Amino acid sequence: MVFSPLMEEYPWYTLVRGWFNPEKERGGPELGGLKPHQLLLLLSDGSMTLELGLLSGNRVEVEVMYRGTTRLDDRLASYLDEEPGTGAIVRDVWLTDGKKRLVYAHSLIPLSRLRPGLLDELERYSNEPLGRVLNSKKIFFCKEKLEVATVKCERVSKDLGIDPASPLVARRYILFNRQGKDDWVIKASVLEIFSPEVVPSPA
Repeated sequence: MVFSPLMEEYPWYTLVRGWFNPEKERGGPELGGLKPHQLLLLLSDGSMTLELGLLSGNRVEVEVMYRGTTRLDDRLASYLDEEPGTGAIVRDVWLTDGKKRLVYAHSLIPLSRLRPGLLDELERYSNEPLGRVLNSKKIFFCKEKLEVATVKCERVSKDLGIDPASPLVARRYILFNRQGKDDWVIKASVLEIFSPEVVPSPA
């Protein structure tokens, strides 16, 4: 397998306000003034795909922006609690309702934490949301290390047709399924950046 650099050198987004744990810091400005369904999306430990579909009333589709492989640098390895240099799959997609771009999802999946055979399934269904693929295979998953931040991301803003300096609400977490201490089905870091139409940015 050929490992290549990411699309561009990290970081590809800028933190306006640093990451915080919403369970411990519920007064964060990103949470203020949000409606219940917006808080649900931002704080949920369930499937983003299912929740977006329920809210929009439409089937959530995927617009694939990038697929490839890389090796984890020190920063990413530390967040994933993996060794630097570990090979990983990179997957960048927009979750859409068929018309509007709703959530930009950037996933990193260490190959050493992916059950044999599941890689083929993820490749085969690369135009489907990650959560939907796992659910279709009856692979249940948990989320941990959920954090929220305000970011600026020229790539995402350009795709949305808004000012590149626009603040955007983002969240990140570790998605995983582990059957035993060393028996991983999947482990991934997921970063999701929300369109302001889905989760409004703080003032």
